Amino acid sequence: MAPPAYSDLGKQARDVFNKGYHFGLWKLDVKTKTNSGVEFSTSGHSNQDTGKVFGSLETKYKVKEYGLNFSEKWNTDNTLTSEVSVENQLVKGLKVSFDGMFVPHTGYVAPFGYAISYKYRRKVPEDTAANTTFVLSYRSKTGRFKTAYSHDRVRVDADFNVDLSGPLVNASGVAGYQGWLAGYQVAFDSQKSKITANNFALGYSAGDFVLHTNVNDGREFGGLIYQRCNDRLETAVQLSWASGSNATKFGMAAKYDLDKDASVRAKVNNQSQIGLGYQQKLRDGITLTLSTLVDGKNFNAGGHKIGVALELEA
Repeated sequence: MAPPAYSDLGKQARDVFNKGYHFGLWKLDVKTKTNSGVEFSTSGHSNQDTGKVFGSLETKYKVKEYGLNFSEKWNTDNTLTSEVSVENQLVKGLKVSFDGMFVPHTGYVAPFGYAISYKYRRKVPEDTAANTTFVLSYRSKTGRFKTAYSHDRVRVDADFNVDLSGPLVNASGVAGYQGWLAGYQVAFDSQKSKITANNFALGYSAGDFVLHTNVNDGREFGGLIYQRCNDRLETAVQLSWASGSNATKFGMAAKYDLDKDASVRAKVNNQSQIGLGYQQKLRDGITLTLSTLVDGKNFNAGGHKIGVALELEA
């Protein structure tokens, strides 16, 4: 099995800390899939403090026989992002993609822009659904090329943005051997001829137990521990220390499945912030999540937050 990407190291522990919590938000997610294979995802949330509403619409389509993936996402900030990728076609294990942030034809002309247009038509037998056609044409604001290569022992990722004044290059690699994982990540600003990120990671994964440590820019040190105690209980511990400010962060989190349709979550950190969550599957395709954040240091002062999320899938 190929090692994970550098950004996914320690993901099991981070999921225990982050998933199922929506503090200060009213949130709605809707997902559906058509008979032709096009996936639609709609998400929206309202901030309880500011009242600001944000929404997005995302579409995905896969052409499995050619390893092609198309995706587009629009949000209420009137920003459109698009990605085209091809996987396992040039070389087995290699994925090449291009994504860009676009402005629809509304009269806006970016300082640096270029036009991209592509058309895809999917033919199906006449006795089934109608043919599917995608036609996209936008003026690009920014773009980025990405590559990823996976092997049984190695995972390598690289990307750079399209900038004539000098691209920003990001690269990372992870090697695995008998459960041990070692990774390195670097970012290079060619315009300034300067390394802007220099990170190392070392970890161990043994099924129900995951240990992850990292050093970012030689100044921030962190560690994550994930343990699945049994089929119902997952636990995680997080620790970080910054040499510059001498700030230390510590947290513990747990998730417990009450049954196949309900689960509870809890987490606490060294700032006495306590997070609680409850998730219930109401019926097939409908899931309700409730969460709250309690400030233990200022319990009587108020300012605690709640979150409500509803997920619909069909």
